[in-house]
Amino acid sequence: MRMILFLLATMMFIFLFSPVSGQTDKLIYDQLIRTENPRYYHVPVGLCEDYPEETTTPEIMRKDMEFLKAHNIKLLRISFGWDAIETQKDQYNWLFWDDFVKMAVEEYGITLIPYICYTPRWNSTCHTDTLFFWSYPPQDYDHFGTFMKSLVTRFKPWIKTWELWNEPDISIYWKGTVEDFSRFTKIGAKAVKEADPQAKVVLAGLAYNTQFTLQLFRDYGVSPYVDIVNMHNYYETWHRYPVENIVGYVNEMSEIVTLYGNKQSLWMAEVGYSTYRHGSSVSSSYTAFYDYEHTPDYQAVDLFKRLVLVLSTQKIAAIAWYELKDLPQTEEVIGDEYNNRYLGVAYTDYKPKPAARALKFFNQLFAQKNKCIDDLITVNRTIGSESEIHAFENEDGSVLVAGWLKTNLPGKRSTDMSGNVKDTRRESVQVMIPLKLKGKIVQYNQLGESIPFKKTEKYSAGIRIPDFILSGGQITILQLNK
Repeated sequence: MRMILFLLATMMFIFLFSPVSGQTDKLIYDQLIRTENPRYYHVPVGLCEDYPEETTTPEIMRKDMEFLKAHNIKLLRISFGWDAIETQKDQYNWLFWDDFVKMAVEEYGITLIPYICYTPRWNSTCHTDTLFFWSYPPQDYDHFGTFMKSLVTRFKPWIKTWELWNEPDISIYWKGTVEDFSRFTKIGAKAVKEADPQAKVVLAGLAYNTQFTLQLFRDYGVSPYVDIVNMHNYYETWHRYPVENIVGYVNEMSEIVTLYGNKQSLWMAEVGYSTYRHGSSVSSSYTAFYDYEHTPDYQAVDLFKRLVLVLSTQKIAAIAWYELKDLPQTEEVIGDEYNNRYLGVAYTDYKPKPAARALKFFNQLFAQKNKCIDDLITVNRTIGSESEIHAFENEDGSVLVAGWLKTNLPGKRSTDMSGNVKDTRRESVQVMIPLKLKGKIVQYNQLGESIPFKKTEKYSAGIRIPDFILSGGQITILQLNK
C-alpha cells in the first residue's frame, strides 16, 4: 500500500511539474556562458528580485511576471532561502517555489538564475544569535550538500544555474573565513553536479573585495568547482568610487580568473543605483554633489551609463539590475534601511520609474551581437576633459556611440556640501570612426527619445563627428547605420 501511494505521489508530481517544451525552449541559459574571444557577442540584461516566502503572494508574483513581460525582460535573478525551505532538518517546504518556478518558466518563459542563502537556525554555528544566525557558517557543512542535491533534483528541468551564497566577502552575509567558504562552496558544487551534471555552478556574487575571490582561487583551489564568477556593483551608492571605475573592477576580476581560474565566464548579476537621498546624504560611503544625483530621472541615466561601461570591457556574459521594484516600508531589509528600499526600476505599486524605460531601450538598442571598438575610434578632447566615450559595432555593421560627462570627480568638486549644485558643464568632443557608414544617424537620450543628427563629415578612412555635445547629468547616444 505504501509503495502504491508513493508511486501515485510521484506520478502526480511529474504530471503537475513536468516542463512544457514550448516555454522551456525560450530559455537563454546558452547565452549566459561567454565563448572564448568571440568576434561579436550579445550580453543579456535582466532584473533581480527577492521573494520572501512569508510576504509574497500569488498576486505579487503575477504582477512581477507581467512587468517583466511588458518590458521584454527574459532574465531574472532570484533567491532560494535555505533557512526558509528547511526550517527543520530534513523537512522541506517546497510549496511556494513549486508555484513560483512553474509560473515564471512555464507561463512566461523567464530564465531564472537563483542564488541560495542562508543558514537555517538549527544548523548555524551561532544559533543563539536570534538576529544574525543565518549569516554564520553551518555546523554541518555536508548537510548543505544534501539540501542542494534535493533542490537541484527538484528543479533541474527548469533551472540550469545555481549560485552558492551571496556576498561572502562582507561579514553581514558570511561570518566565517575565506577557508570556511571554500569548503562550503566545494560541498555545494559537488552536490549540484551530482544532481544535474549539465547545471552550471556560480561562485557567490562578490560585493566588492576582489581579494576574497583571489584567495578562493589561488589559495584554496575553488576554481575547478565553479563555472561562472559573479560580481556586484553599487559605486556611487554604497561605495565612494565613480561609476567609471567599474571597468577596472571587471578587469581585476578577469585577471584573477586568467591567472588562477579555468576560463570561467563572468557575470555582473547584481548592479544598481538608488533613488534615495536625504539632503546631500546618500549613504555612509557616498554624498551627492549635484542636485540631480539619486533622483528617479538620473537613475535612468546612471543605468544606461553603467551598462555601457560593463559592455565596454568585453568580459561580461550576463548582467542583472537590482531590482525590479522598490520595497514597501513594512518589509524588513538587511543592512542599509534606506537605499535598499529605493533600488527598483519601479515603485512599490509597479508604476515604472524612468529607469524601466531606459532598461527596455538599452535592450532594444543592444539587441544584436556587438563588439566594443574603443580601440578603433579616435576621440579628440580639450585638456582636462571630463568626458567618457564608448563605441560599439553591431554585427550588421551599424555603430553605437555613447558619451557623457563624469558626475563623480574626486578632487574636482567644490566645497559646497549642500547637494544642490547645478551642473552647467558642457563639452564638445570630436569622434572619428574609421568605418564606411552611409546610413541614417539618430541621436537618442537614455529613454530612447530621438532627434535627427546631421553634424557628421566624411574623411578618407570613414566618418567624423566634429561636434559631439555632452552636458552634465545627461547621456548622448548616437546610432550610425551602415
